[in-house]
Amino acid sequence: MPAGGRHRPAVLLPVLACIVLGVLCSVASMIVAVLIPDGGQHAPRTSARHDLAADQAAYIFTARRPGYLLMTVSGPMERSTADALDSFQSQRIPLRPGDPRPAWLRRSAIEQPQTSRGVAAGWPLLSFWGRTDTNVNLDPQRVDTGVAWVQVGKARRAFPWRPIWRGLALNTLAYGAMLLAVWFALLYAWRLWRRKRRRCPACAYPIEPTANQCPECGRPYGRADRAVSSR
Repeated sequence: MPAGGRHRPAVLLPVLACIVLGVLCSVASMIVAVLIPDGGQHAPRTSARHDLAADQAAYIFTARRPGYLLMTVSGPMERSTADALDSFQSQRIPLRPGDPRPAWLRRSAIEQPQTSRGVAAGWPLLSFWGRTDTNVNLDPQRVDTGVAWVQVGKARRAFPWRPIWRGLALNTLAYGAMLLAVWFALLYAWRLWRRKRRRCPACAYPIEPTANQCPECGRPYGRADRAVSSR
């Protein structure tokens, strides 16, 4: 085996470590996003009636800010029912076409939920989701899916834990790449410091000016090693 092959595990190990740390950073970003002021209560909000498809409509409330999405859906219901509600209410609710619900908020854990509350969090991309479906005519009336309710001070926060795989993978790659860049920058600085002290960059064994490789670990010496160590 070439001498350089001995150092491959030293490269592979930090890569794997940075991937694991990238996942942990993705989880941490979700937790921080949920804990930022009032779990999204200060985020920009929209409220509108959406005609979803065929003869169905829903009222959708959305609060969104970087790293956090809160969406509450009343329905789906028949359009005739929504028309009757619109005529009964004193203020007009904007009517918008299309279905803005993400995929994880379209399939309910219970039959015909009257209200569904979905929350997703993560930065820079949403990476975890959870939802709560409610129907007072069923038993149980409420079903939580992928969400953990935690008392934080005086507030009760919803922490989503089911992964949004695309967001989780891209967040992990982003955090892992940043950590790996920091790792190699520190490694380069450390080895440069060893060269200036006339030591082997890999094992810190003293470098002989005429040596072509380290007698201790077998690492070959290049011109850069000898040039820096001779200063």
